[in-house]
Amino acid sequence: MSKDANDEEKSLFLRYVLANYGEQLHLAKSENKPTKINVDYPLLNEYYYKQTGKEFLTFGYEKFLKYVENRINNGRTDHNHITLKLVEIPPNVLLHDLDTSYNGELISSKAMIKTITDPIPALKQAAFICQGCGMMHYIDTADSNQVVMPSLCPSCGNRNFKMVPESSTFHNIRWVKLEEPLEYRQGGNTREFKGYMQDYLASPQHNLKAGDVCDILGTFNVERTSPDKNDFEFLIKLHNIAPVDDAFEDYRITESDKEKIRELSQSEGIYQKLVDTLAPEIYGYDTVKEGLLLQLFEGNRPLNDNFKSDSMDRWTIHVLLIGDPGIGKSQIISALKKRAPKIMSIGGTSTSQAGLTVSAVKDELTGTWTLEAGAVVLADTGLLCVDEYDKLNPHTQKSLNEPMEQLSVSSAKANLVQTMTARTSILAVANPKYSRFNKFKTIKEQIDIPESNLSRFDLVFALEDNINPDKDRMLATSLLNKESFMKDVDVLDEDLFKKYVTYAKMECFPVLDQPAQKLLVDFYVNTRRAAARDDSAKPITARDLKAIERLTIARAKTELREVATIDDAKAALRIYSASLETIGLTPETAGELEHVWSNNEIKLVKEAEDMIKILIDRDEMFYEDILVDVRHKIGLRCHEMKCDLDDIMNEARKNVENGF
Repeated sequence: MSKDANDEEKSLFLRYVLANYGEQLHLAKSENKPTKINVDYPLLNEYYYKQTGKEFLTFGYEKFLKYVENRINNGRTDHNHITLKLVEIPPNVLLHDLDTSYNGELISSKAMIKTITDPIPALKQAAFICQGCGMMHYIDTADSNQVVMPSLCPSCGNRNFKMVPESSTFHNIRWVKLEEPLEYRQGGNTREFKGYMQDYLASPQHNLKAGDVCDILGTFNVERTSPDKNDFEFLIKLHNIAPVDDAFEDYRITESDKEKIRELSQSEGIYQKLVDTLAPEIYGYDTVKEGLLLQLFEGNRPLNDNFKSDSMDRWTIHVLLIGDPGIGKSQIISALKKRAPKIMSIGGTSTSQAGLTVSAVKDELTGTWTLEAGAVVLADTGLLCVDEYDKLNPHTQKSLNEPMEQLSVSSAKANLVQTMTARTSILAVANPKYSRFNKFKTIKEQIDIPESNLSRFDLVFALEDNINPDKDRMLATSLLNKESFMKDVDVLDEDLFKKYVTYAKMECFPVLDQPAQKLLVDFYVNTRRAAARDDSAKPITARDLKAIERLTIARAKTELREVATIDDAKAALRIYSASLETIGLTPETAGELEHVWSNNEIKLVKEAEDMIKILIDRDEMFYEDILVDVRHKIGLRCHEMKCDLDDIMNEARKNVENGF
């Protein structure tokens, strides 16, 4: 293409931008700060094809963008520069497919930010002064990895130069590590790529953080790791990187898929078919499967701000499975990994707090510290399965309190303060302390999970290995004839199941009708009233009511209904009550999970306090001997009232020592 023809194509782009983005340009200029304007690629490309018969990207888009930016930024500085970025370019490659065959090509894909540096200054134009005559020389360095000093001064012939930083021009750059989002990983594996961005993308105005799933567009290159070495690496020079508002894989769902999903939602028995599809290879545990299915569908996320809500009212559903060894807990996780749209699985024995939430790592390129997203952040908007949850240390378990309730992870490490989104549902799987669960003992006696963390689970199921000849015969038959057993179960295709769940989370937002609301209100009031009449009861709290509301909404979403009815509320109450029953609790005693004190426990704590204070006043015994004596006396009362002696003594001792 000739120079004149190329200029004509550039002018065509300028006219298009002025005609279609004139108002945005006017607003950007009036704000007097660095601004980005997104140019819709499909519309631009359609325009260019009609005018020239060619695709826009065939013209060398970077030169065209730079040409138009120079024209609209005439006289503007880096403080108020307007940047144009192409958006909505269809993905043309998955990250795990990138190799040397893509060298020099423009790629469009989805990626998750693993780490990202703060803005770093880099030379855009280096200024050198001739040491002989004082003449200034300027060298453009924006597209080079190294600064090349002038070789000869044309004015005096001198070869001695000195760089002048105060006369040089700098711009922002940022380095980023990109990896495959969870829903695109094959076999759980991922690859990591280094990305480089500059100017507006690297400015503080462009908000990016570890854990964000983004649309990326850039040039994929093979480059030397350093000028003096023959080692090479992959590098993506980013033209645009923008967080995805909806973290779902919505573009994978075609209009045909949507029509089929809507049709399925109207079919008879769709709810049971979804339950059966969740884990058809596992016999039994029907109510547990229902709870896990509702966990996938979740409650209602905020509509107005695409997951960016500061509301404390969470929509994620957390489930804890406590089970005897060898009864299929890990198989349940394996089944979910096949069918959940977005899922990450980790083991409690090999996971630290940093690996679970966020860690500070030193960037090998810049030597600066950056924050690296942990599992609960990487699984944002999806499901995180934690096997052997009881093997996490208590401090690590407590670190999940914030993401489980606030849907975020706050970090202040290596002088880096940041809050990352973690809108993640947690499925925790744990073993009881003594290998077998005993519903006649309190849950605190049988599992190593802090109460503050335990209380954040919406559903807690204990899976017991009870001896039942009929059930054992059915289980053994299903295990030995798994293929024929699965053929008899009516299930959805795994890919269709994923799309069904994804579509429901994207498009379905049921509201409780009046009968459903009344049922839940009556349940809450009546349960607490009944608990008040029993001195040993531990009543449910508002947190339990919100959990049941989320389950009710999730039940309606399984059938893509706009209204959650009284039948949905009844189903939620049935699943909630059944989960309590497995751990030896009822709605009247569900406060056990949140360490709500019963009237009997309050009385015993007061009795223990009074005994300690009386013995202290007598001054006849050492303090530790006093505690031993009181423990012996109060222990008989604890046994009669079925209260935990350690809890009573710890609370009484703490109150006495704090002067309560």
